[in-house]
Amino acid sequence: MTKTHMERRKFFRHPTRVPIECRLQGHNDFRPHEMRDVSHGGIAFVSDHPYELGDIVELQYPTLSHPETVCGMIVWTVETGGCDCGHHINGLSFSDESARFHGRIVEQISCIEAYRGEQREQHARELSHRAAAAEWIAAYADKFPA
Repeated sequence: MTKTHMERRKFFRHPTRVPIECRLQGHNDFRPHEMRDVSHGGIAFVSDHPYELGDIVELQYPTLSHPETVCGMIVWTVETGGCDCGHHINGLSFSDESARFHGRIVEQISCIEAYRGEQREQHARELSHRAAAAEWIAAYADKFPA
C-alpha cells in the first residue's frame, strides 16, 4: 500500500506569504523571495530563477526580530509557468543544526499571522506581513521566549 502525500509529510505546513531573502551558500548577495508555507522541517518559497536539487541555501527573514540566517537544502523544485507568482516554487529542508532556531521562526511567523488576522477581523485593518511584523515585534517581541 502506498502512503498518501499527508502520510509522507513529517511536519504540518503553515501557509503564509512572508518575505524572505535567500542566497546560495558561499555567494554574497541575498535575493528577495516570498515564502509560501513553513513547517518545522522546512519551507516552500517562490523564486524568479531556478534552484537546483541539492543546492545549499542560506535564508533570512527581514521582517522578523532576529538577524540570524538559516541553512537548508533544496529538495524539490517545480516550474510554475504562466502564473504571476514567480517562475519556480522550491522546497527547502532545514539542516539539523538549525532545528531549534527554525522552530522559533515557525512560532514567530504564526504569532505575526494571527496578529494580522486579528487586526483584519476585529479592526478592519488590512496589514501587509511586513507592517504586521513591525507592529507585533514592537508590542510583543520582548515577551517572546528566547
